[in-house]
Amino acid sequence: MTSTGISARIARVSTQRNSLLPIHRLPLELLAYILETSLGPFGSLTYPRTIKRLLALTTVSHHWKDVLDQSPAVWGWIDTFRDAPFAVQKSQQAPLWINLVNEKELDIPKLDRGFAPLLPHSRRWQSLHLLTTAPAATHFTYVLDSLSMPNLQDLDLVVNSDGGGRHPRLDNLNRYPLRRLVLSGINTSWDTVAALTQLRSLRIGDLWKGNAWPSRDQMTNILLGCIHLEELALSCFENNPADVSVPPPPLSNIHLRALRSLELTNIVNTGQVALWLLDCISAPNLSGLSVRGARFNRRIGHPIASILQRQRIDSPLQAVIASIRGRPVQVHMIQHSCQFDSAHVLKRETHQGLQLFLPESTYEDTCQRVIDIVSIIIGDPPLHLHIEKVAQTARSVNPDPDPAFLLRLPSLSVLRIGWGVRNVEAFLRFLCSRGPGDPAEYCCPNLTEIHFWEAPWSGSKMQREALNQLQEKRANIALYDGEGRHFSHLPNDGRNL
Repeated sequence: MTSTGISARIARVSTQRNSLLPIHRLPLELLAYILETSLGPFGSLTYPRTIKRLLALTTVSHHWKDVLDQSPAVWGWIDTFRDAPFAVQKSQQAPLWINLVNEKELDIPKLDRGFAPLLPHSRRWQSLHLLTTAPAATHFTYVLDSLSMPNLQDLDLVVNSDGGGRHPRLDNLNRYPLRRLVLSGINTSWDTVAALTQLRSLRIGDLWKGNAWPSRDQMTNILLGCIHLEELALSCFENNPADVSVPPPPLSNIHLRALRSLELTNIVNTGQVALWLLDCISAPNLSGLSVRGARFNRRIGHPIASILQRQRIDSPLQAVIASIRGRPVQVHMIQHSCQFDSAHVLKRETHQGLQLFLPESTYEDTCQRVIDIVSIIIGDPPLHLHIEKVAQTARSVNPDPDPAFLLRLPSLSVLRIGWGVRNVEAFLRFLCSRGPGDPAEYCCPNLTEIHFWEAPWSGSKMQREALNQLQEKRANIALYDGEGRHFSHLPNDGRNL
């Protein structure tokens, strides 16, 4: 047998063997779905799904190429204008999912050229994500108003620059069967949003001065109309005035049974819709809550905490706390803010767990806010406390926090003394003292770990003496340096062994 015949026989045997592999026995629809899923989530910023990557899969084998060629739906994902003509043709009449947030410098001419092959197929659009400037957005909203998009379920429009007094506006949103709506820097008629009865996710951000923010009455109508809402995110910035409309009576709480994730960020003043909303809705199935005050307003932390402390049984906070009961709470303190984080993750823009950010005026206010949130609201889960301090300048004298506030945190289990804290000795001596309630028990009896930003043995003689005293009296506390290395005792020469 010649070498050519041998090669042909080997090829036939290899083809026959490959045909017996489990992946080749899958139904075509399932294999197509697996190949499509391997490209990652639609709209990924780090590794976007592109036609180029999809074409690479067709070169693996003839079988994979045949499967993908017979599956028009997998070709309908468009991340760049460059892929648009080929995707429109290859997907035949399948739905189109358009995500152009990675396109750079989207001015009006580039927008018109890029959408030219897509506009005739607007009836196939199921998703549209666009990040652009205010002038281009203003132009494009007029284009959208002239299109027929009966299958559009996901609309995400974000303006990333100020329009210099011109604010894009998109009305008649109730023409589309939207299930997800993201508007940032875009004006609209909020009454039409209330008519989106199938809406599952609503995110509203207001980046630029002059944009119309929904009032309390309009937000009430939206929440009463969108009864299937699962995700709600509001981000209001400093240029938005306080809402002076009359709030509904306290007894008329808005019941959102389907709500799973609530995000309220950049809260500036007490008159904003976000704080009112936190105080009037009930969401028994809420599993994720993020409330963040605007960093530059150091007086907003107290009003936020006051609403959280009202202890409504059906409040969003109580629903989330019930879902994370017993899990550790991470508390990060610096002079002008405190942040609480418990089992908090962000999966595809959906919050799970608890996250609070409360700006404060002084370190004394920050300490008091931590005491209030932990003791009154969260309860007694294991507490991991991280303390830092901002840099001290000639104009700003920044005293370290008084360790005595730790008495009000009996569930403290991990203490991290971070960057900028100078009175480490005071903390160590405090932890060697007895609690006022029980003379036989040390302060913070549940403390099991202390982490130091700077090596504690490199400090003053008095600090080393306080460290030795802590190790003698409370040997159950594990000590770690800034690199996470455990040390069991302090050597006489001042160096860690």
